[in-house]
Amino acid sequence: MSRYAVAPPPPAEPGMAPPDEATDRFLSDLARWRLRREHELRALDELTRTHPDREALNTDVTASMTLYHAIAQRHDLLLATWEDVKDGGGEREWLAQLIWGVLEPPDGDAEALALPLPDALRLSDALAASLRARVDAEEDVSLEHRVGVLGDEAARVRADLERHGPGSPEDLPGRLEQIEAEVDRARQEGADGGLDLADVGELESRLAAVDRALIVAAVSHAHENADREQAESERAHLVARGEAVRSLAERVLNSVQPAPKLGIPDVTALGEVPEGEDELAAYVANLERVGRALDQAHATYAAALAQYADLADRAERLAKTLAGCGAPTSVDLAGMLTAAKESLHTRPADIQRASALVAAQEAYLAQLRPDA
Repeated sequence: MSRYAVAPPPPAEPGMAPPDEATDRFLSDLARWRLRREHELRALDELTRTHPDREALNTDVTASMTLYHAIAQRHDLLLATWEDVKDGGGEREWLAQLIWGVLEPPDGDAEALALPLPDALRLSDALAASLRARVDAEEDVSLEHRVGVLGDEAARVRADLERHGPGSPEDLPGRLEQIEAEVDRARQEGADGGLDLADVGELESRLAAVDRALIVAAVSHAHENADREQAESERAHLVARGEAVRSLAERVLNSVQPAPKLGIPDVTALGEVPEGEDELAAYVANLERVGRALDQAHATYAAALAQYADLADRAERLAKTLAGCGAPTSVDLAGMLTAAKESLHTRPADIQRASALVAAQEAYLAQLRPDA
């Protein structure tokens, strides 16, 4: 088992509704991937801050963080949709649309091309692997193990390259072939051949760069060949996203108060995809506007749930601090904590009251115990 997050395979091929058991497994694996990748990126961010090459590394750190957040948001929508499906109110086809429909990371740079979730997960793995190699984050792993992992990864990238076919950039096969030759030589000679950890790190970085370039090339090729069929696919994807955001909004409205109340656009109101070239161009532009509106609604409702989760976490930390405090105070902190938890555990939770109570306790404890 890898010590790092490894992208879980999708539960079904594109265009296929995933089976229930495979969906449950995929969402559980994705939750574990999400938790591990978040910890990895935090650790890598700390390492890059003191690295001599930190200016150059910041670009990849930012791209990795942006991509991670886009994946996390899509995971939230998948969970909301899956709950609806299990309750009998959702369509399994929407799950497939959310898995294979593109994510749209907001920063718009070359690393943030629209990607389906499986490719986004792979790209996140490649970016993280490249960063680990460049900051020497794996010095405690044996040379033999790292070379073995390199060989496995090179074989996977080779399979992806062959699957992608002639649409891949001309230089990628040559770059990969050279890396494979050096990995084979490293396997045969090992440390006796003069290979050291720095050499392995350089190979890891080069392989991650090839993997990333291959993913980006595949997405660019798909975008260049966009047509009416692509517009129909995007429409279906936005329908699924719209339903998922509605499910998320309903969950927020039932969970917290005050809750945001945003209008969620109905993609089907645009009608079917037109045939004419001019009409198609206008239709695609309208799809893009709907997509941006869904992004805003998703971010707003997700932020409300994140605020609730943050308050619940802070209340738990306060409980642990009070348990270890021991000494009585002039303020009934235990009573305030109980009131805060009651505010959070009711449905819908009174966020404003809980926030005020938690903040008051934190401020008082900060004065009482400056070292806490």
